[in-house]
Amino acid sequence: MREFIISLGGSMVNPEHIDFEFINRFVGIMRQVQKDRYGVVVGGGITARNYVNAMKKYTSNDFFMDEIGIRATRMNAMLLASAMGNKQEWIPESVVEGLTELNRRGTVVMGGTVPGHTTDTVSMLLAESAGIKDVINITSVDAVYSEDPRKNPNAIRFDRLDYDEAFRISLASYTGAGSNQFMDSVSLLIGKRAGINLHIISGKDFDNMEKCISGKKYVGTLVTGD
Repeated sequence: MREFIISLGGSMVNPEHIDFEFINRFVGIMRQVQKDRYGVVVGGGITARNYVNAMKKYTSNDFFMDEIGIRATRMNAMLLASAMGNKQEWIPESVVEGLTELNRRGTVVMGGTVPGHTTDTVSMLLAESAGIKDVINITSVDAVYSEDPRKNPNAIRFDRLDYDEAFRISLASYTGAGSNQFMDSVSLLIGKRAGINLHIISGKDFDNMEKCISGKKYVGTLVTGD
């Protein structure tokens, strides 16, 4: 049985504007991949970042910055659900609602839930609650690096990490609401306790994406509890 949760970076759906080419290619892959039960949790992209940055002019309270970012994730989720043809009556606003939809229909598309939980954390919690052991993080970089490779071309690339190593890299890049981390620390702690295999791949290589989603050998980073 092929089961997985995808944590889809908002920068893929909405980098500077709605990326219809990406959405259409992603939907095409999802339609052709053999799967039994799956979910997609979508990030906020540039819309979330713009609103979070605007909020910073008026408050230093991360709770409210998280809240406004969550609303952007749900807009992206609604758009993607429509593109995928998912006949969802609503976008779930909690992990329990997401799990209910997943159990009822075998699939769910959702965004963020509560302040303090990124969509990566939501993905891990949804996988844990559903007993799903594979989470695929589709992001703007092709793997986990010791530093942001866009800022440091000499950053070390990792093909495989354990959760403790991944946690240290994530924590070093945290700067508050809107941080540009490959995965946030809370999501990694959940993945470790749940024994989840975390696959981190680029959203720009569609052939590689299809391989990873299909359970084939792929290029990226695998994070495990080993």
